[in-house]
Amino acid sequence: MNTRILPLALLLAPASAQAQFSLQDVQYWVGSGTDSSVLVIDFQDGSFDGQSFAWGYLHDGTATAGTMLNDVAAADTNLDVAIVGGFLNDITYGVHAGIGGAPDYWSTWTGTDIATMAMNSGIGEVLSNGEWFGCSYTDFAPALAPTEPFAAFAPFQFTASDVTYWVGTGTNSAVLVIDFQDGSGTDSYAWGYRFDGTTDGQTMMNAIAAADPLLEVVIVGGFLNDITYGTHAGIGGSPAFWSTWSATNLGNWSMNMGVSDTVTNGELFGCSYTDFAPALRPDLPVAASGPTSLPETSQELLQAYPQPATDLLHLNTGHAAQAITVYDITGRHMARLPVGTGVRSVDVSTWPAGAYVVHTGTAKRTIVVQ
Repeated sequence: MNTRILPLALLLAPASAQAQFSLQDVQYWVGSGTDSSVLVIDFQDGSFDGQSFAWGYLHDGTATAGTMLNDVAAADTNLDVAIVGGFLNDITYGVHAGIGGAPDYWSTWTGTDIATMAMNSGIGEVLSNGEWFGCSYTDFAPALAPTEPFAAFAPFQFTASDVTYWVGTGTNSAVLVIDFQDGSGTDSYAWGYRFDGTTDGQTMMNAIAAADPLLEVVIVGGFLNDITYGTHAGIGGSPAFWSTWSATNLGNWSMNMGVSDTVTNGELFGCSYTDFAPALRPDLPVAASGPTSLPETSQELLQAYPQPATDLLHLNTGHAAQAITVYDITGRHMARLPVGTGVRSVDVSTWPAGAYVVHTGTAKRTIVVQ
């Protein structure tokens, strides 16, 4: 179990009610085919920053749960799965680890959503369309069903090569991600920081704030209190607080001890404004713009929701004026939207279920229609 030192106000804060995790909340899809399933892995380790995670899996209706586990692990560099003799032995994901017999074992579950999970006969089960397959690390006294998951993030959807605003000098580099979690559509931003040797979160944040006139950071007594950027504001205690995170890619965020944490070459340092019920990781950022303009959506931004889509698919290119084109996986043209900005919608109700590719500018992403 991870140990964190947190402000007393956060530890005493009541848990907030959350909507149940649904298929539309899945962000990371693996595989191909007309059928879709959800994989949930719950380490049951009591981690304050998440213990249960979900991936989406596309298949042709003949795949087994074991195939899904192996395929998702092959695609996600943060996930390792050990299946020995048809038995699910070990799973590790970032800082989380469930090793068979040390001390518990993996149980497997099936349902149509997280609320309907019931134990099944194991990873040899053939997946049906819409099935949720869960893995839960438990001592079987009693067996614990998977709990509400977080969406797993694609590891390299945003990297240092996507950063456009760099501060500092040196041979090493790190990325600062600040997520205001304010629901504004574009609320997570990234800056780059160059340095020699090692640095820490506070040094990096202060240097970037000194260079970017739109960014203001208030650190009091080593505690991150307030951040403002353009029209975004996260003020400590009004109503939430800033959490800080470390990662080597977007898919393995873990909460750290604060702004004094060491940052090394190639790492990400994240700040997320959250009520800690639960603590929310920084989400996919856009590159912060230069200091002479207001913060705006990167030219590469392409958001698609809900996922999977059934009736209307909403596509957002932010402030970037772009045309949008959608193809099926064979390259057949399905839709084209003229040059525009913001959120636009496509009626996909008559499209065959399966995967499609959305192109805008130089950005592209795979979406699912069900």
